Amino acid sequence: MEMDFLEKLGKKRTILISISILIISLHSIYFYISTTPEIETKKITQQVIRFFLTVVLLLFIYKGKNWARIAALILFSIGVLSGLIGIFTINQDILLKTPLFVMVFIYSFAIHFFGFSESFKAFAWYQNEKENY
Repeated sequence: MEMDFLEKLGKKRTILISISILIISLHSIYFYISTTPEIETKKITQQVIRFFLTVVLLLFIYKGKNWARIAALILFSIGVLSGLIGIFTINQDILLKTPLFVMVFIYSFAIHFFGFSESFKAFAWYQNEKENY
């Protein structure tokens, strides 16, 4: 079973968006851990587990699992809302808010892609058909 153009495009974009989300996740982990002068084992453990769960969720999305797509859409929506609230409530210079702008942009793009993109739908269908083949 050969992939057509739309399925290949969906695969490529799924991988790129997943990498972007993981980079944002790593940045937020660094920011969360670096806010205190001492390194707390509890914080590191929580963030490692969160990162691992993000990777697992993205792997299930890649495999075309609809429940993972829905869960991701909910979590990315919460991320966009949190980012927007942070942008308007954090009393810092606009340059210091740049990571929040990036997070809102990437999560918004991910919501659009995983929720409405024809190329992702084609790729997810291909993944499910390949599994049933």
